[in-house]
Amino acid sequence: MRRSEALSPGEQEAVMREYDAALHNERPPRLVLIGESGVGKSTTVNALFNAGQPVGHTHATTDHAYAIPVELTGSRGLLEVVDMPGIGDDEANYHRYLDLYRRVLPTADAIVWVHAAEDRSVQLVQQALRDVFGQAEPELAGRLVLALNKADEIDPHDWNLSANLPSARQLEALRARAADFTEKISRTLPFWQGEAITYSAKQHYNLTALFKQMMRAVPQQRRWVLEKRMDLADFTAKVDQKLLRAASARMLAEVRPLAAVGAAAAVAKSTPVVTSTPVAVEKPPGVESAPVAPPVHVAGPRHAAAGAGTGARLSDAFAALSEAKWRELCQDRERFLEFTRRLEKESGR
Repeated sequence: MRRSEALSPGEQEAVMREYDAALHNERPPRLVLIGESGVGKSTTVNALFNAGQPVGHTHATTDHAYAIPVELTGSRGLLEVVDMPGIGDDEANYHRYLDLYRRVLPTADAIVWVHAAEDRSVQLVQQALRDVFGQAEPELAGRLVLALNKADEIDPHDWNLSANLPSARQLEALRARAADFTEKISRTLPFWQGEAITYSAKQHYNLTALFKQMMRAVPQQRRWVLEKRMDLADFTAKVDQKLLRAASARMLAEVRPLAAVGAAAAVAKSTPVVTSTPVAVEKPPGVESAPVAPPVHVAGPRHAAAGAGTGARLSDAFAALSEAKWRELCQDRERFLEFTRRLEKESGR
């Protein structure tokens, strides 16, 4: 707008003021969270938006539906959450809750149905969705997100706490669970085109996938409003910090052997290859700008094999560092690179 030659400076400023006013006055995104009691609706809001919602454990946090204007931490703006009562807490409340849903859901930008990943009791969910959406416009079902929370609690209950990731068996179970849940809901609501997302609000796991599904559900002209409020909980905060350092070190060590393999494959095996292209690597936690590896000098495929030992040595060395020493290295790029060069030199002896 400021570079436009069609408007005078005064007209440009007037348009920009109107634009800023429109942003400021745009109503906040409205999310309706529904699901059975105790599945972690409030925890989910906290993990996605840093909203500071009260979380209930012994008793249900909510016993009636109410809209909560929440001022999010970090100046992300307001988010309106309609925290619905947990369906399934008492059959005497079922029809009263259905009437409530039918009134409230059409006002939502996105409808997030939270269900426990390990809970295979889908019949009540199917019945409620059929009763609520069966007579509604198909467009309303497009705003529905199926969120399978508590991925960390799924059988065989062997979540990797150090890496903050599901075990291989849990990951297989989660994939099967998401596919099964999606298929059953699709049979109930054929016009629903989404997919169930497994995540853990408590462990901050797979929140990006959940938020992406929410963005898909929100009407297109309102997506930017929801995106501005996003403040996902930090997944790596629950990862063992020594493991993070070791992973960063291994990545730094392995990127050069990988480049060597690619260069060697481009020529005959007996022909030496030299490349001087710097290789950028992903920055380790805490490093403001990622280190750039020095030029790669490739003498043949054997270089890749040598890199395996280097990677292991770097991983062990970084994992053994104290937190203070790690931060000290991260604050000085040259010292960081010198540290890795010295280890590489020692491993090559």
